[in-house]
Amino acid sequence: MTTWDKSVDFLVMGSGAAGMSAALRGHDLGLKVLMLEKTDLFGGNTAMSGGVVWVPNNPAMKKTSIPDSDEEALIYLKHITHGEIEEERLKNYVDESKRVLAYLQEHTHVRYTSLEKYTDYYPEAPGGKSGGRSMDPTPFDGAKLRESLMTIRPMHRQAKVIGKFGITAREAHAALGLGFGTMVFMAWQLLRYGLRFFKRKKWGRDTRLVGGNSLIGRLFLSLQERGIEAWRNTAVQSLVFEGERVVGAVVEKDGRPLRIQAKEGVLLAAGGFPRNAEMRQRYQRKPITTDWTAGGPGNTGDAIVMGLDAGAEVSLMEEAWWTPTSLVPKYDEAWVLVVEKSLPHGIFVNRSGARFTNEAAPYGDVVLGMYEDASKNAGASSRWFHVFDADYRRLSIAGPIAPSKMMPDNRIPRRFRDGGYIHRAATLDELAEKVGVPAPALKETVDRFNAYAVKGEDPDFNRGWSAQDRYYGHPSVKPNCSLGPVAKPPFYAIEIFPGDLGTKGGLVTDLHSRVLRAEGGAVIEGLYAAGNTAASVMGRTYPGAGGTIGPALTGGFLAAESAAATTESAAEAAQ
Repeated sequence: MTTWDKSVDFLVMGSGAAGMSAALRGHDLGLKVLMLEKTDLFGGNTAMSGGVVWVPNNPAMKKTSIPDSDEEALIYLKHITHGEIEEERLKNYVDESKRVLAYLQEHTHVRYTSLEKYTDYYPEAPGGKSGGRSMDPTPFDGAKLRESLMTIRPMHRQAKVIGKFGITAREAHAALGLGFGTMVFMAWQLLRYGLRFFKRKKWGRDTRLVGGNSLIGRLFLSLQERGIEAWRNTAVQSLVFEGERVVGAVVEKDGRPLRIQAKEGVLLAAGGFPRNAEMRQRYQRKPITTDWTAGGPGNTGDAIVMGLDAGAEVSLMEEAWWTPTSLVPKYDEAWVLVVEKSLPHGIFVNRSGARFTNEAAPYGDVVLGMYEDASKNAGASSRWFHVFDADYRRLSIAGPIAPSKMMPDNRIPRRFRDGGYIHRAATLDELAEKVGVPAPALKETVDRFNAYAVKGEDPDFNRGWSAQDRYYGHPSVKPNCSLGPVAKPPFYAIEIFPGDLGTKGGLVTDLHSRVLRAEGGAVIEGLYAAGNTAASVMGRTYPGAGGTIGPALTGGFLAAESAAATTESAAEAAQ
């Protein structure tokens, strides 16, 4: 007989979108739920993210001029996943993601609006769309959480404008450029931030939550109103089995072990392994390091390891939600270069001084281009740089460095200049010498790029051809907002790396988020996985903004429904 310190129906490991979605749905179906968070802050990777979800044919699209259908969405997903993901799984996501989102919007505080201008990442592919499938969390008043606001993991530092407040994905896109409209918008945001002074003072941080903080704040308030237990600083040590069924877990809380019974199962939703150096070296392509990731500090692969120990099958372990990043001095997380890569008057070059990819392509494809470049050159090109000119500096951000119209070179913080983050030179030859790139090769690359950029063309990599490339382009640059010559001195360079938002490989699950065995493919009874702990339904690709969080919300929700169905089946059998 097992002695338990606590008994619940459904135990949730992890407090990101997957974990909170599961906890809410489980409770609403009559399960007693306990959600565990290893760190001292709730929210996981989701809280640090933009919070966007990718849900095709969602009801909000009907308010736009963009038609969609389940059939088109399935065609699109089948095309971009290249047949590696079973059609049944793709169809399941198309069907269920809408239902999950509708339920959350009707029964919880979760609110989303459609981003009609945010294109799919492959909008010209069969079934692709020019916008609407990506959805933005509505801003949330964090004061509603009261003291619990300080238990929510803050957004990534780069998501804060001038280090003070966040803006939504819609607002960020509208603020591109430094025209009069942008200045008015920023002045209004600063005024609103100032008016929140007393709320900030009372609750310890800015109370206007956007992006992933909004989503997590809304989910967490919904948890609190239901009285769902959630423990911080509680690490799961191991799973407990009866025969081959998972019936609970051993956790460490406040320095002491506790045995927790989970009558209907355990959900592993504790993220991937971006912060686990050993796992990254074992499973992933080289070069790789934990330094280049923007993933949360708690994402060390614990849940995946537990699944492996239980005999689970894993898939896509070599993959991640790739994105080019830069390493900012004294910052814990890498800086994600989602916007910068698409802006005109800049290019990416390798150590040989050559371009190697379409810089404005979906960020996952850019990193794959970096790895392909390293492979072609037998590792000799394992350094890459973002090279740009004075026109870029005047108009655009460069990591944490604001445009020169707002932050002239002499106002760039010393730690960025002297710490080697940004390099500045009067000529391309001087810049090449500073970063260790052959000067003749860099000049040849820039000259060729410039000759076509003024025409709005890129015959080498087709940059700016896709509507996706132009989404973050600069609206004032013609004829192609993603292309502009790198011609006006001084010149700048920032080293970039093949980084990620988190890993996407993990435990293989069925359509109900039940974990499957490596031998025979049978279900491991009582064990579920969702979010980045599970192998992604999106395969090796990224359908559009929100391609991570949409499946996380859906996977956790379906896991709870499956666990509750087990209870119903047992009750029916007993009658």
